[in-house]
Amino acid sequence: MDDKDDGKKTYYLVSPGPSKNEKPRPYYWSLDIGDKWIGVARGIWRQKHAEDDIVESTQADHLTRLDWSKTPFHNNELPSGWLSRDGVFYGCPELYHDLATYIIIGMKVSELEETGWVRVHNSTRYVCEKRLSDEQKNWLSLRGYKIYDI
Repeated sequence: MDDKDDGKKTYYLVSPGPSKNEKPRPYYWSLDIGDKWIGVARGIWRQKHAEDDIVESTQADHLTRLDWSKTPFHNNELPSGWLSRDGVFYGCPELYHDLATYIIIGMKVSELEETGWVRVHNSTRYVCEKRLSDEQKNWLSLRGYKIYDI
């Protein structure tokens, strides 16, 4: 692992060798620890493989500084994700809302919920613990969601 005095680490965008035939081939931000990769999103350790595909490396001081759109964990075309108070959507796979809050947004789930972010589950269901902002209502209504405004 390449730790610098400025707090930055070197992250590698790696697709594991055993995934070489998957379409599309998945890539994960990882740390190099010698004979293994640590996938930093979920903390999964993988043995290095001769057919690993390393497409990029970058230095960052926090996971939110990495481009997660290059991984399976962030895609704004997905129907699930988080919607900010100002109507900005952060798409993630259905089961990765909690992971996305930390690696993409840089906050805890409780912080998002307390400040009124919308947890979008799919193309018909969402949850918000606060009254929706006008921007959230607009985003949701433009995508066909029924707005429940209490």
